[in-house]
Amino acid sequence: MKTIYSILFTALVLLSACNNQKSINKEIALGDTIQTASGLKYFYLKKGEGRKVETGCKVGAYLSLQVDEKVVWNTNELPDSLFTYTADYSRLIKGFTEISMLLREGDEVVAILPDSLAYGSKGAGDVIPPNATLVYDQFKVIKVGAPKKFLSDLLYADMKEKSLEDAIATYQRVVEGEEAKQYHTDSEQVNRVWEMLTKENLHEKAANYAGKIGELAKDDRLKYRNVLSLESMEEYLTAKDQLEILLKSDPENKMMQEKMIELCKKHSTK
Repeated sequence: MKTIYSILFTALVLLSACNNQKSINKEIALGDTIQTASGLKYFYLKKGEGRKVETGCKVGAYLSLQVDEKVVWNTNELPDSLFTYTADYSRLIKGFTEISMLLREGDEVVAILPDSLAYGSKGAGDVIPPNATLVYDQFKVIKVGAPKKFLSDLLYADMKEKSLEDAIATYQRVVEGEEAKQYHTDSEQVNRVWEMLTKENLHEKAANYAGKIGELAKDDRLKYRNVLSLESMEEYLTAKDQLEILLKSDPENKMMQEKMIELCKKHSTK
């Protein structure tokens, strides 16, 4: 007896062969296989009529992921059984972003991602082996929110072209005012700015930003990243002092405990 994966794959191949001559501008019927230029393959189980996924939309979906015919993850493992992400912004594999941007609220598809659109030759831990093809045997788009702009864009521009004071003023204006309805203002936004500054080796700006905005946003992750920036500038004593403050509120945090040991060693040998 064929497995579910074999049946799905065979169906994809056969349907793809039947549809190669169809115009991409024609309405796609349920069950027709679509293959994009990147190698992504998918077909609809159900077509929705809701909002189209666009950059900046908050999306909630039910997902089930198979690798080598075995389910390795599904959203039933989450507290509310719904995987949420910001379209074309959250850090997700290429194939997931591509299929997501093709859908709308109410759509249900099966999607097959080649390894080039997934985790490639490295794989992902013990769950995804190298060169693995991923099969989303369930991809149901449940909710698509109205698109919003990204606060990170404003803060990054301020830090690059203006000053920390301007970034602080922008953060307070957007988060505390009417503009909050137009922007994503979650933790991902403020942390993305630190990542971008660090990528450009602007460690001093990254440290100042993480310290001040981390306090304003009450974001411990960003506060810890301030410690990392101070470490990269070899300001080990200041980094240690900041880390001690974080450890008071989370004394059992092993990652921070280990970082404290590193900083103490670096400071003693400097």
